[in-house]
Order: sequence, then structure tokens, then C-alpha cells
Amino acid sequence: MDIIDWRITTLALAMLVASKAAAQEIETFVEPYRAAALSTTETGVLEQIVVEDGSRVQIGQTLAWLNDDVLHASLKVADAGRQAKAALKIAVNEAAICLRQLESYRSLRENGNATERELERSQSDYMQADARLENVREELAVRSLEYARVQAQIEQKKIRAPFDGIVVRVDKEVGEQVSPTDPVVLHLVQIKTLKALFSVPVDAASGLRPGHVLRLSIGNGEETRNGVIEHVSVVADATSGTVSVTVRIPNAEGKIKSGLACRWNLKQQANDENAKRFDASRRAY
Repeated sequence: MDIIDWRITTLALAMLVASKAAAQEIETFVEPYRAAALSTTETGVLEQIVVEDGSRVQIGQTLAWLNDDVLHASLKVADAGRQAKAALKIAVNEAAICLRQLESYRSLRENGNATERELERSQSDYMQADARLENVREELAVRSLEYARVQAQIEQKKIRAPFDGIVVRVDKEVGEQVSPTDPVVLHLVQIKTLKALFSVPVDAASGLRPGHVLRLSIGNGEETRNGVIEHVSVVADATSGTVSVTVRIPNAEGKIKSGLACRWNLKQQANDENAKRFDASRRAY
């Protein structure tokens, strides 16, 4: 009976040690630093997709666009309207003639060769001509704004890359309808930098700050990388007693695949921090 008790006690101690060791290491999964489901603000028929799964794209690059034939026709009309200068030339010439007539009547009036009524009529004619000139200028300004509006509508028919990344999935084919209920055309991710969201026990997270460098194990543990703490949540999860910590992981060469397991040894991290503080104290003396 003593031997059995001894074995049970030994087994319980082993399980306790194992649980404590496991508690020192937390695990999550690596994910893209940025991910976006791309769509347009407009509806219509998809005319062209110039990328495919796996395409590497740069920020601002056009990836796809909807049919915009009607808008291009409207753009030509708006451009013709803003380029039409005949009415402006007529209004400018008319205003100049009326101004010369007004100046002439003023001179005649000073010499007593024109009546006050004639001068007033000339002033009225000039004011009307000047108002017509201003109206033509305002109309041309409105036409220029209309041209810019149509250009903006054409731009909204395009899907551009919001950041450098890789196309991971194209959801639609050329000729399909893009509607408010089904607007997503393709998916883009950024993997030159990755991130991992850890749930860290509150007591272990108390000393963590953005900018701290961590040593992480990726995948089966053979790959280790430095990660940099980007954000430490100010709110703890009352249910789990943990704090969310976002870690940024450089991946310029693309060796780390998104979705791999990522482990952070809290005990090792604490030992490293203590060693650094000890070395710093020795150098101080």
C-alpha cells in the first residue's frame, strides 16, 4: 500500500511540474500583418481582373475594374463643355464694349454733352454685361467640376491595392455582377510582416511594453525569430485572466507561413530580462 501511495504521489508531482512548465509557454498562430477583402464603392459588371492567386502587388496598383463605358461617354461630354470658350469670348467682348461706352458717356457728361439719363442707361448696360460675363465664368467652373466628378466616379469603378501584398483569393470572374450584397472581388494580405496575438496572464504582462523584443518559436520549434511587441491591451479578460498582446514579426524573406503555430516561453523571457538587468547593474559598478 505504501508503494502505491508513493507512486500516486510521484505521478501527481510529475503532472504538477509538467503543468507548470506548460504554463510557462503560451501558444497562438501567426497571421498576416494586414488582410483586406477588396471591393468597389460602385455596383456593376466586372470588366477586367489583372491579377490572380499569388500575384504580388504594390500599393496603388489597379487590380480590377467594373465596366465604365457610360461614364467615359459622360466624361467626353463634360470635357467638351468645359473646353467650350465661345460664350466666354462673346461675354468678354460685350463687357468691354459696354465699359468703353460707359467711359465715353462719363466724358461727355462732364462736358455737358450727355444727359444723366443716358449715363445711367450706359451704366446699367455695363452692369448687365458684366453680370453675364460672370455667369458664363461660373457655368464654366461648374462644367469643370462636373468633369472632375465623372473622373472620380470612374476611379470608384477601380479596385486598387491599399498596401503592398499578395493576392490570396479571387472570388469573382470577369462578367459577374458586383452588388451591395456581394461586393468582394478579391482578398489581399501583407506577409512581409506578420503578427501574433497572445493571451498573456495578467501577472506576466505587467512589465510588458511596446517595443520590447521577444524570442519566439515558429512551427515545429526549429524556426526561432525575434518579435517586437506592438500593443499591450489596457483591458484584461476577466474570464481568462489574460491580457491581449500583439507581437510584430519581420518576414521580409517570406520564410514563415501564415497559420503556423507560434510559441512564447514566458519563463525564458523573464530569465533573459533578469540577465540583462544583472549585466546592466554590473556595468554600473
